[in-house]
Amino acid sequence: MFMRNNKFNKMVISFLVALTMMIGCVGCKGKPDENGSMKSDDGRSYGGTIYVDEGNEAETAFFHVKVDEAYCYDTYQFEDGLYQADQGMAYVVLKLTIRNTYGKDLPMSITDFILDFEGNEEKNVVTGYGKTELKDEQYMDNLFTLKQGESISKYVMYTVKKKDAYTLKYTEFYEDQLEGDTFCIAVTPKKK
Repeated sequence: MFMRNNKFNKMVISFLVALTMMIGCVGCKGKPDENGSMKSDDGRSYGGTIYVDEGNEAETAFFHVKVDEAYCYDTYQFEDGLYQADQGMAYVVLKLTIRNTYGKDLPMSITDFILDFEGNEEKNVVTGYGKTELKDEQYMDNLFTLKQGESISKYVMYTVKKKDAYTLKYTEFYEDQLEGDTFCIAVTPKKK
């Protein structure tokens, strides 16, 4: 009986194929791009990881950031004296240039930028030290507001395991709690 009416069979098959495609696309917001990023209903990118080569600028939704200089120290002259890094550790100092491209003032913190490295099994968050701890005008304020259109170039110091290469990470966070993309900037500090 099913085989007798070819026109009816084709209609049923077409209907089933269309229904399957519609069911498969319910809730779809598109496929991830090459970075794994998806688009929210309002067009914001989220969930991806963007890798940035050393010396290049990362273009986040809020600002552009570039690592201008990267140095690794075994000893460092702090305000109250010369300090030796602990065994297997180093002081890594990065000069960052950050340019506000958001169109509004941005409240920021040096803890927005995390220094990571291969072999960081504990996945400890390694945040930096700024002007508050180091009392040095060349260092970034720990908390600051980057004015609309403003660009700053300042240093941040990290105390980390001694490695040849690191990754500076920044993850976008929106006011409505949407976690955007994560930017990973390759860093190979020069020995000082």
